[in-house]
Amino acid sequence: MDTKPAEMMARRKFLKLVTTLPALAATAALVSPLLRFLKPNVEKFKIYAPTVQDAARGEVIAVATLREVANPWDYKYFVFTQKYPQYTPEGFKAANVPGVVIKLPYKITLYDPATGQGPWRWARDIGKTPKVTESDLIVFSRICPHLGCIYNFVPNYKEVTAGYGGYLPPPPRQHALMACPCHLSIYDPADPQLPGRVLSGPAPRPPRTFLYEIQGENIIATDVEPGGIA
Repeated sequence: MDTKPAEMMARRKFLKLVTTLPALAATAALVSPLLRFLKPNVEKFKIYAPTVQDAARGEVIAVATLREVANPWDYKYFVFTQKYPQYTPEGFKAANVPGVVIKLPYKITLYDPATGQGPWRWARDIGKTPKVTESDLIVFSRICPHLGCIYNFVPNYKEVTAGYGGYLPPPPRQHALMACPCHLSIYDPADPQLPGRVLSGPAPRPPRTFLYEIQGENIIATDVEPGGIA
């Protein structure tokens, strides 16, 4: 029986396999960096890992003490560091988010556990349950949602009238306000229905907010509302 045809067929299969393996290896080498770029903080080739691992994470910090914001309209600026996963040797890119803690003259509902409403309604989207749901303290990002300028907390509303476009807030909003010097957006931090409500200017929404908790005398910022400008 002639075995040459069978041997030739086996040889062809072997040669085909030998030539295919390098091509597959080259493809894997090219695809791997792409997958790492798309999902930088999961193990290699685990493209089905939960996307929550790619979420930005903030560094929990004390942003003020209760003594520093003891009276209505006391405030304190701070900087919160947010880390975003990146395809870099460090594995992340850090960004600073300026914020402000404000003592309001009355308590407002920050989060309603029954309805999920309030300025912290976004907490559900990041899988968090706020530890503070009603308070006379509120914490805002100072990044203006219009074009990303840094706005100011203005204790005397008359300074807003003089320096931010001649706007005169109507009663009962003739109190401390937040105002952006770039395009004159003005916000009411104490609006009980929508804290940070836009009173004037081009801003499309209130500034983003922080989750916080009280530990002893310290006010601890834990998370900032996801999103950028607008």
